[in-house]
Amino acid sequence: MSFVDLATLAMHRRQELDERIKVFLDKCDLAIDGIENLKTQAQSFVDHLNCEPSELKDRFLNCMKKLDEYNYLITDFNLAVSKIDSNSTPSSTPVQDISTSLMVPESVSYNLLDAISEPKPSTSKAPEKHKKKRVPKEDQLLITFSSNSCSSESVPITKSEKNIESDIEENIKKISLDDSCSECNLPAQSILQVDNIYPAVIVHVDGISFWVITDNLTEVCDLMTEMTSYYKEHPVQLNLDQVRELTYCAYYDNEDNECFYRGLFIRLSEDDMSMAEVFLVDTGETRRVQSSSLQPLLPQFASTPPHARCCHLAGPVSDALDSYEDLIEGNLKKYIGKTCKIKVDDNTSESLGVYVIVKSDTSPVHEILNDMILKQSLALTDDKTSRGCGSEVDGFDESDFDIANCPEYEDPLEAVTGYRNRDEIDICKHYKGGADRTCFKGSRCTKKHVVKHPDGWTLDQVPVVAKYRPLPLPAPDAWLKVKVTHVAHFDRFYVHIVDEKQVKCPGPPSFGVVLPPRSLEELVTDMNSNAARMSYKQLKIVPAPGELVAALYLDDMWYRARVVSSTRADQNVEVMYIDYGNVVWVKEDAIRVLEPRYWALEAQACRCALAGVLSTTSDSRHWAAARNQLTTLINDRTLRAHVIARDYDEITVELFDDKDQSIGELMAAGGYVKLEHYDVISDTGRTQIVVP
Repeated sequence: MSFVDLATLAMHRRQELDERIKVFLDKCDLAIDGIENLKTQAQSFVDHLNCEPSELKDRFLNCMKKLDEYNYLITDFNLAVSKIDSNSTPSSTPVQDISTSLMVPESVSYNLLDAISEPKPSTSKAPEKHKKKRVPKEDQLLITFSSNSCSSESVPITKSEKNIESDIEENIKKISLDDSCSECNLPAQSILQVDNIYPAVIVHVDGISFWVITDNLTEVCDLMTEMTSYYKEHPVQLNLDQVRELTYCAYYDNEDNECFYRGLFIRLSEDDMSMAEVFLVDTGETRRVQSSSLQPLLPQFASTPPHARCCHLAGPVSDALDSYEDLIEGNLKKYIGKTCKIKVDDNTSESLGVYVIVKSDTSPVHEILNDMILKQSLALTDDKTSRGCGSEVDGFDESDFDIANCPEYEDPLEAVTGYRNRDEIDICKHYKGGADRTCFKGSRCTKKHVVKHPDGWTLDQVPVVAKYRPLPLPAPDAWLKVKVTHVAHFDRFYVHIVDEKQVKCPGPPSFGVVLPPRSLEELVTDMNSNAARMSYKQLKIVPAPGELVAALYLDDMWYRARVVSSTRADQNVEVMYIDYGNVVWVKEDAIRVLEPRYWALEAQACRCALAGVLSTTSDSRHWAAARNQLTTLINDRTLRAHVIARDYDEITVELFDDKDQSIGELMAAGGYVKLEHYDVISDTGRTQIVVP
């Protein structure tokens, strides 16, 4: 072979190598794009799972279902990498290599470039043999992702490969459709304002509860008609696993109206898996239906909130709801499907307390259904009383006073407080007192030798949290902006110190990271979240004075509080809300154990004394009038404060309103207080010792 032939052969080999490198780089780019898409979708898991604990279970199950698809993607990718060598198609036939400079030792392994190229040329001295071109089989794929987002058009594919990809795409579309349907949620209902009157239609009655529609009925009918038309043309077959994963669904009623309703999937029946329980959100009914009649609720039908609103009768009749359930249900069912009006009395719970205004059958005057039912219930009560026997007293008979049905207690402490001693097993029951502090066993006795109180006195100690960090008090002669939260006396009040330079708290923590609240706003939001409300634990014993608890306020919100005192007679507890300063009596069932993560934030209420203010008399009525005047001037207002002195847990300030008027002088001008001279008291270089 001449030198020219060798040069020509080398040039052809160089061109072949360049073409192979180009093909390899294109395939690598496509693989990298697919991996990046896969990484992006996997990262969405973290964002999807960063939710409230109550939603974590459903979202976790949805993510696990998607994870199966990603496992298939990774498997396909690994199989494709192993087949890279078999998918290369050289454009020429290798020839015998007689150049010693091109020999490759057998100990050298293939790199990734070698993996997609032809096998290395033979270095043997055998006669030249023409090798067949290696053509990929029809069922051989290079890199194929079983997801639309990760698929690629890397190399020309055969007809069978196209069929396989089309089947995979259809399956993935179906799975994606199911995922989107299972995750769609209905928006929240608008709040009906108290004392407002709304037109309504009663659509369902269940005991003392009933459901009304206050929206336009034409819109509800149009929605059902549109759903029926769509699902009849595009039905989706769901298996039991897909039915279980539904949250909201569409239910086909083929018996009554032959139309589709929006529903909330509850569960599959335990005795018959072909039956399911569904709550119809637009009518308020709970039905037991065939699971085959359920369809996934598509997003275009989930744009409006549930139309049915749960209600109960308000007013005096509400006291007789449980006693006259049949009477109330019977009266309400007479007005199903009829137009009426409702006046909202209470909107603080999921069930609205309403007055139902209906048209009278005998006169054109409208009547209130609540009053009509109340009159009927009172008539029944009088009738029962007139027919009652003498042995019954106020609805009770002798069996209700059977002493054998009363609980018995051997320990008086448990009978009074509900608490049982836990250390009596450690106290020696033979010790009766004495200077030797031992019983007849002497040194052999390992019990505690203390005299036990006859009323059940115990040595048990239950640790409770009673300490919290106060806010650092500003130094004397400092100027502040404060917002008054509570006025306790004519010269004492509590404030929030407004820090205009406060750095805004960063965003929410990473998924799985639980941090204590860093501001009062975060604290109140966290304490009143759905997850926190469900996790609160009741106290097992009577709360001790000074104990920190979570207490319910008049606005039905939970706040941090410190126990001041308690009374066993009426089971009331006096608490002070440490972040606002007000003191309120609450029931024992309105306090809960304060979670440890709520201890870290300092108490936000700072106690203040109004500088230079003295009472003009010792009359308590005059003090109350002065307190009311101070409340009118400063409560819930943002003012400027000048610190005069500071004590252990209190600062003395003078207040100025937005017109730069002194609050103390305004109080004195009204004759409520008298003023005295004061100066700024500096505490620099002075050490204070707190003696317990």
